[in-house]
Formats: sequence, structure tokens, C-alpha cells
Amino acid sequence: MPQRLRAIGFDLEPASLTSLRQALPEWEIELIQGAKASSLTHNWNPGAADLLVVKAGEDVAETLALCRFLIFCNDFSTDSREDEAQTMGRPGSRQNPVRRANAPLLLLVPKWEEALVRAALEAGVDSCLVLPIHAKEVTSMIARVQYYNQPGRHTLNLDPAQIEDRWRDDGGQG
Repeated sequence: MPQRLRAIGFDLEPASLTSLRQALPEWEIELIQGAKASSLTHNWNPGAADLLVVKAGEDVAETLALCRFLIFCNDFSTDSREDEAQTMGRPGSRQNPVRRANAPLLLLVPKWEEALVRAALEAGVDSCLVLPIHAKEVTSMIARVQYYNQPGRHTLNLDPAQIEDRWRDDGGQG
């Protein structure tokens, strides 16, 4: 039986949660209320998350801090069964941050917050949606992130795709 995809939502209000459930009916959605970068432990691990969704709070600095923490969360893994001993040698402390690997980070922002959107995208957030969100917007965002996460979609291999495309021909003979 295939494993269900999993999203983690931070401080979502009921309307956003409803839209998220409509967009992702087969997904498991876990909610975390009141999370801040300072309240999550340094080694916090969301497990096998496939999407992270943060609703912007009134404190812009705290919202951006949470987003940065989630982006550079050092023990993030798409396989929560990974042996803890394997993760111990990974770089990723706050002195040597390494961007998390797979789950896109979606920030939900109030209307008229262009400065927050700009700052969040510069910080590494994958996408922003203006509140109130709609199921179609979430579905479109996930499809867009998956499309741009294919091998060959990045220039000069500076930011290589995070998944392997088994159907891509390398151009060699054989």
C-alpha cells in the first residue's frame, strides 16, 4: 500500500485548512499551532513531510525566522525511518546551514503585504499565496514546484533538481 503524502501546517485558520484539505484530499495534514523558530528545538524533524505551509503572523520578523528555520532545518528528511546515526554526520548546524531537501515551503500572506512576499521569497520560501487561499491555487503551486524540480530545469547545475528523472537520456551510447 503506498504511503500517504503528508503536509504540515503552521498556525492555519479554519478557512485555509479547509482549502488545503480540498486541494489535497488524499494527504495527511498535521497542524502545529503557535510554533516559532525559537520554540522548535534545534534538531526538530518534521519526518516525512511533502509540503510545509506557514500562515504569516502579525510579527513579520518572527514569520520570516520560522520560514528560515524550516528552510534550513538540519535534520529534515523525506524518509523519517532514516537511521539517526546517518544524520549525525550531516552538515547543517546553524553555523553551517544546508537547505532542506524536498518539501516545498508555502507561505500564506494577508493582502497588501508585498514587502513580506518579497522578503520571504528572498529568504528561500518556494511560493506565497494571498489569503484567503483556494484549493485550485494550492494544486497549481504544487504542480509548478514539481515541474521546476525536474532534472535539466536548472542552469549550470548550480541548483540541481532534487529528484532523479529515470526517463531522461544522458546522451551516451548504450
